[in-house]
Amino acid sequence: MHTEMTLVVQDEHTDELGHLNHVAAVRILEQARDAWYHSCGLYRDDPNRYGTVIVNINYDYHNECFVGETLRVTTTPQRIGTKSIIVSHKILKPNDEPAVSGEAISVIMDMYERTVIPIPECIAIHFRKPD
Repeated sequence: MHTEMTLVVQDEHTDELGHLNHVAAVRILEQARDAWYHSCGLYRDDPNRYGTVIVNINYDYHNECFVGETLRVTTTPQRIGTKSIIVSHKILKPNDEPAVSGEAISVIMDMYERTVIPIPECIAIHFRKPD
């Protein structure tokens, strides 16, 4: 499952150079990833049971983004392990040129037990190729 969201770059997203700050970009990608988890239904049955933890991020910054630009943010599943997943992210400029791209590796915790768990089925099904 591929998800998309859009946002308009605001003053608070920029740094002293006047472009999208790298920390703001990471926060935007975190919001996009959280929306992906919600779309998968991770929090549907018990919103307090699961938590997601980033264990690695690797983002490349390609182009500047400025206040007022409408950006498109995509999240796409890439690979799954027993207890971790990798999703790819892109922040695309209005002309579809990439501004930021990369991958995030995360695990899922059972917040009641405070342990990392195998990937729940509601997430795992999005990494399987159709028969």
